Formats: sequence, C-alpha cells, structure tokens
Amino acid sequence: MAQADQKLSEPRYAQSDKKKTDYPWWVEDIDKHLVPQTRKLLEEYSGIPPAQQPEHVHQIRDQAWAIRSYPCSGMGVWLQPYILQSPAYASIIDRLKSGATFLDIGCFIAQDMRQLAFGGAPTSNMHGVDIVSHWDVGFAMYRDQGRFKAHFIETDMFSRDNATLNQLLGRADVISISALLHQWAWDGQLAAAKRSVEFSSPKPGTLVVGHQIGNVQSGEITMKAGTRPSWRHDPTSFARLWEHAGAETNTEWKTEARLLTWEDIGWDAKDHAWMFEGDRVLDFVVTRLK
Repeated sequence: MAQADQKLSEPRYAQSDKKKTDYPWWVEDIDKHLVPQTRKLLEEYSGIPPAQQPEHVHQIRDQAWAIRSYPCSGMGVWLQPYILQSPAYASIIDRLKSGATFLDIGCFIAQDMRQLAFGGAPTSNMHGVDIVSHWDVGFAMYRDQGRFKAHFIETDMFSRDNATLNQLLGRADVISISALLHQWAWDGQLAAAKRSVEFSSPKPGTLVVGHQIGNVQSGEITMKAGTRPSWRHDPTSFARLWEHAGAETNTEWKTEARLLTWEDIGWDAKDHAWMFEGDRVLDFVVTRLK
C-alpha cells in the first residue's frame, strides 16, 4: 500500500500560514455559488432568510478557512450542490429511506449529507469521516443541531486503529468520496479505492459516488502550489483504476464517469485559472457487481 501517500492524507498546502490573498484559489466574493438549490436549502431547511444568506455563507467560509486553507473553502464551491447532479441521487435517497448506510469520506462540513436530508433521507444511518474536523462549522452553516443525527469520525481514512471507523468495515451501502482522490498520484488513489472497497457492503449494487478534478487527457501532474505529483483521470483511466482495485480485492465494479465543464458546474474563468489546461470535473458512479 502507498505508505508515503498515506502520511500525506492531509495536503500540506492547506496548513500554510500564508495570507489568504496569496492563494490562487482565494476568491473574495463567493455569492455566485449561492445557487437557487442552496438558497432553497438554507431558507427551508436552515431557516435563514434569503437576504441574510450572502453574509452568512461568507462568515461560514471564514470559519472553514481558519481551520484549513482548502481550495473548496477559498472558492466557495462547497456551496454548489454536486450531489444533486449525480446520476445516482434519486437512488441514494431511496436507499437511505429504506435503511441503507451512507459513508461520506472527506465529508468537510457535511454539505452533501444536508442535501440528502433536505431531500427526505433520514440521517441516523449517515457517517462522515475526515482527517480534520469541520463538523461544528457544518452545524453553524445549517443550524440543525439536534435535528441532524449523522455520526462523525475525525480520523484518516487509512487508519487501522480507530475502533469507531473499524465498525464501518463492510457496512456501507453507499460511499461518497468527493474532492479527495485527486490529491494523490495513481498509487495513492488505488490505495484509497481499495480502502473504500473495505468499507463497502459485499452486496451487489453497493455504490461509490463522487466527483474530483479530472482532465480531458489523463496523466500525472504536479500542482503549482504543491510539492508532490497527483493523477488527473479521464473516464477511461478512472475505470481502469477501479479495475485494478477490484482485481486486488477480489471484487468487481462497473464504473460510469463523465467529465463536466466548468460551465456545467457554475464555475467561471477566475475559479479555475490556476488549474491545468484541460482540467474538468470528473463525476462518477461506481457500482459493485460482486
């Protein structure tokens, strides 16, 4: 397993003490990501009047940024309801209503779980895992303390000695892993995919869903702000990754992936100017066959 990559499950660039304006992914005004679906969620689920929402989300962004300087925080793209765009969204809702267990790896402020809750899914069988806790920021964002019953584990997804995490091995019917795999090179992503398999229910039909930065041409890159290589997938190479993960875990998976343009997901040129030519958002649904 990719030991070097495991030690870097949390990217070092997000722990810097640089001024926020020194980051290429810091955007002062994130109002454009406060899209209608998110406004509706905040008004009807969180009880935040529309006129108060812009100030509210900027305050929340500052709280998240104070913990870690992630690109998703700086750009405000966590406001985009990516889970609603997933081809598996309706199926996920139905499964959760029927008692399925949901595991969100790299859950951040649990924004996807809130969208699922707003869509009618019960939250008591939801679990979030992240190496650094933004859980309280999530409660501040959505004002649902006492209503939101999901469980949070602050640990590395690769941890072998966390008893609470170990209880989820083989139990997750739906696994969400978004904006996480792309931080690693091929070997690290393969290790993470295999680890996800360990959490997955052995039943055929178990899902792994999510999104990450991909590229029209797959290959290894080194971020301008990073110190280590990472792998950008196109749909074909992402399917190959899961073929390897299946072969090495004696499982079999069907991969459906697509590249979304920046316009598809509501980004503008300023949001992605610091990225590589050909970068897109890779959206995926991986289904267990055996």
